[in-house]
Amino acid sequence: MTPELKTPITSEFLKLENLIIRNSCEIEQWFRMKWQDYSAPFYASVDLRNSGFKIAPVDTNLFPAGFNNLNSQFEPLAIQAAVIAIEKVCPDASKIILIPENHSRNIFYFKNLLYLIKILRNAGLEVELGSIDPLFTQTDFEVSPGQILSIYPIKKEKQKIYIEKGNQKFVPCSVLLNNDLSAGEPEILKNISQTILPNLNAGWFNRRKSQHFSIYNQVVKDFSDFLKIDEWLINPFFDTHDNMDINNEQDLQIIADKSEFLLKKIKEKYIKYQITHQPYLVIKADSGTYGMGIITIQDPKEVLQLNRKKRNKMSIIKDGQKVNRVIIQEGIHTEEILNQAVSEPVVYTIDHFVIGGFYRIHTNKDKNENLNSPGMQFIPIPFEQSCLMPDQGRDCNDPPNRFYVYGVIARLALLAATGELNG
Repeated sequence: MTPELKTPITSEFLKLENLIIRNSCEIEQWFRMKWQDYSAPFYASVDLRNSGFKIAPVDTNLFPAGFNNLNSQFEPLAIQAAVIAIEKVCPDASKIILIPENHSRNIFYFKNLLYLIKILRNAGLEVELGSIDPLFTQTDFEVSPGQILSIYPIKKEKQKIYIEKGNQKFVPCSVLLNNDLSAGEPEILKNISQTILPNLNAGWFNRRKSQHFSIYNQVVKDFSDFLKIDEWLINPFFDTHDNMDINNEQDLQIIADKSEFLLKKIKEKYIKYQITHQPYLVIKADSGTYGMGIITIQDPKEVLQLNRKKRNKMSIIKDGQKVNRVIIQEGIHTEEILNQAVSEPVVYTIDHFVIGGFYRIHTNKDKNENLNSPGMQFIPIPFEQSCLMPDQGRDCNDPPNRFYVYGVIARLALLAATGELNG
């Protein structure tokens, strides 16, 4: 059954949406010119928020999980894109090691790995799972009856990593990370001759969300000049504060002052576009994922009044990493209501191709809250409504629709991620 999607939109957003759809041919040419100069990350997922008056990315993940939540009808697109991505880095590739998150026992994460393995094998690769945890021993996980996932410890000899299966060495041409490296750069992956996808600099020990959005600012300015639109309609305002301690009152005052300035800028835009929503900000760790280290505010005074629970929430993220830098980002209300639940679209890419997506929905969250939290559910984007990319070999009887718009915004974020990795 096709999910019921309702999105109240303003006339300004409708103009933006129609403008993107009408100019899809020129937009695809614009993207092709950009991709001549850069190589895209092997894969990514982009969280979008559609407020009905603007649409923008709020997070770009270069180690995406959740492939199991995609519509299986998009699988041929994913396989085709994977073939192209592998050919670029290792034309004669036949073997690849996929490195998962450490210590995970999440059955849904394992299903994500199974889907990824299926894509890679159908792209012509031999695939094995290898753990970078130095204490790991070979383990078999039963994902479902008859489906066993085997993960092996990775070993290193000279400048190559490999795994041992019985008496055989499995030596890959490439290494694909599905581990975001929050805990730091793994010693075993340093100075190896095999290609690592994405490169180690993409790990959260090094990457910063603020850097991503700084580059996104540049990408969006170029795109907005090309399309002759107000770049704010596809771009959230943001600021940062680093070398901070969430329990230090001076740091909280600085964050409050920056929040006040951002809220003033947002209110000016709301007045211009006659928007009646209450503007808000999202304050989150400048690195990391899994929806950790996030709070929302509508008034700068709320920063100065953070209770112990919220301070604790902001102080530590994944793998016990201490938060010492935050990004203060314009909050984007989500007006996507799917099956009577608040939702947000998440778009997946391999190389520079959109290969599908899903809606993250949450029945216990409001329009201005973080949906990437316990209790969230996923609904695949319907294949028959998608038309994500008109130049990707699909025969769409109807013109590109809102899902095409999602793909455009996601690829702008992908260009920004490309700038991060190639900068």
